[in-house]
Amino acid sequence: MERIFILGAGAMAEAFIKGVVSQHLIEPQRIRVLNRQRPERLRALNDLYGVTPAESVREARDADVIVLAVKPYDVKEACQSLTPYLDGQTIISFAAGIPIRFMQEATGGRAQIVRTMPNVPVAVLEGAIALSAAPDVDGDRIDQAKTLLSKLGTVVELEESMMDAATAFSGSGPGFVSFFLEAMELAAVDLGFSAEMARSLLIQTVVGTAKVLEEWGLSPTELRERVTSPNGTTHAGLTILSERNVQQAIADALRQAQLRSVEMGTEYTEPSEA
Repeated sequence: MERIFILGAGAMAEAFIKGVVSQHLIEPQRIRVLNRQRPERLRALNDLYGVTPAESVREARDADVIVLAVKPYDVKEACQSLTPYLDGQTIISFAAGIPIRFMQEATGGRAQIVRTMPNVPVAVLEGAIALSAAPDVDGDRIDQAKTLLSKLGTVVELEESMMDAATAFSGSGPGFVSFFLEAMELAAVDLGFSAEMARSLLIQTVVGTAKVLEEWGLSPTELRERVTSPNGTTHAGLTILSERNVQQAIADALRQAQLRSVEMGTEYTEPSEA
């Protein structure tokens, strides 16, 4: 059974721990967690899941898998701190925008790098996780990473060239969906619903729609066509959305988010000028 060292103790680290421990994939005592600040987080993770707070980064030496759950701007320092204790371990990175090549250079090529982009629903084990591995990562290591991450949601393996797009689409997707739902909720209140009733109907509408798409194997286009009768209420509302060019706005938002992911990778990986 794998031994796991996690660097970082934020929400993404907790989601990973919750997934692999609650589904009995890894015994909690085989997981070590280190956080640079906020030692109370380590105590909380120990209380909740039984994982062991690490005393120092040296404990990464004994791990089979290292999870890099730090902010993008902390990746370089984290990799450099790990390097003396690396000897071929798999590093799974959750850092948005940081390319594999950069992490390989920062670790001196002493680890097998798997870059991922999880989204917020991993916190409830319903996430979407994009994954890309360095060319030198063997198939068993990739399968190992997929198995671990599958406890957090759905894992899709992509070419690294698609990771910035995945960051925009599934990574930022919950924010975009919530923006649309926020507008629907406010509109429902304007129509006379109480805020509580609007929220209840909204959540169930979203959950039910997602289940229909999944269980019936339909595309969004097919479901939209099924529920849109000529000259009916859905048709009337969709006509307004089409006239306001909402589809183009969504496409533009995704492109802008993708561009920002690329920019972040550049900002956090290029040497700063003296």
